[in-house]
Amino acid sequence: MSRKQALIAAALLVAGVAVILLTVEDTGLWVAAVTVLLTLGLLSVLVLRVQYAVLRELRRASTATKRADEKTHRELSKVSARQAAIEEKLAVMRTDLKTTHNKNEARIAKSAGDVDRIRQLRVRLEEAERRILAGTEVSRLSMEDSAKKLTNQSTRESRETVLQVESLLQLFASGAADRRAPMPPTGNFALDAQALLHLLHLIRTKRPRRILELGSGTSTIWMAYLCRELGIQLISLDHLEGYASRTREGLKRHGLEDVVDLRVAPLETYELDGKSFEWYSRDAISSLDQIDFLIIDGPPESTGPRARFPAVPVLWDRLSGHASVVLDDTHREGEVKILKSWLSRFTDLVQEDKGLSRLGVLTRKNES
Repeated sequence: MSRKQALIAAALLVAGVAVILLTVEDTGLWVAAVTVLLTLGLLSVLVLRVQYAVLRELRRASTATKRADEKTHRELSKVSARQAAIEEKLAVMRTDLKTTHNKNEARIAKSAGDVDRIRQLRVRLEEAERRILAGTEVSRLSMEDSAKKLTNQSTRESRETVLQVESLLQLFASGAADRRAPMPPTGNFALDAQALLHLLHLIRTKRPRRILELGSGTSTIWMAYLCRELGIQLISLDHLEGYASRTREGLKRHGLEDVVDLRVAPLETYELDGKSFEWYSRDAISSLDQIDFLIIDGPPESTGPRARFPAVPVLWDRLSGHASVVLDDTHREGEVKILKSWLSRFTDLVQEDKGLSRLGVLTRKNES
């Protein structure tokens, strides 16, 4: 019972006693009435106490229920949170599982591709092995052919060396006492010893009165000694001042500068058979005639294709009736074609002394 309820009950009891005292005059009745009122008051108090106790229990039960509900709510929240976390983990696991599955499938596909590539590589390796074996066999055969060619070439070169040495010995054996300085080297761009020996032999045999040399150098000095001995006029042309100066210095060392008429003849353009050629200047050859011996060792091949072809067509009318034409380097295909073209065009020319050296020798048989 609360204080407020107790006060209300006391007030009601006092009011009831007061009413009885005012209205009841009989003492017995009064006592009975008071007794009844007190009994009712006690019963009211008891009822109120019971009611209060019930209400308190109800409140306590309600509080407990509320706390239980809150606890249950908290537990449910924790459970929900755990469930959400579990679901999140499950989602991550599903994603990881899917990723792993995709990776595994990719690895499987890659492995399958690797197997295919390995199979293709094996096929290629087998093919490469077959090719290597075939190439090795071809290389072996090629090496055998090369060895044979080298052997043949070495034999030819040995023979050529012997021929050159023999020719040099013959060259130096003739007239060695008259030479005032070391002779220039043979070979390379100059005439080799065999060709030079052949050339000097032709001059001794044919005894020309006038020689025209196209391209000066080693041969000029060798011929100058012979021309001084035999009284032959030697004219030599060179298209470059540098080469002419070297030849002039060599002639001076040997005391032969008065034997050779050395002229610088720059190249000019000539039109022959519908084609253009670079050949020696017209001024350098304008005063020449009755050439008995023509030696063609220039211009060099670097000045143009068939560079030496113009020599005979341009100088034909300046050659004597018994002139000889000597072309160097007929071991080359280009010079062979030039010889054939001259023989085809000028029927008075015949070839002689074949195979003695790399010189191609043509002689004019028309005595008129």
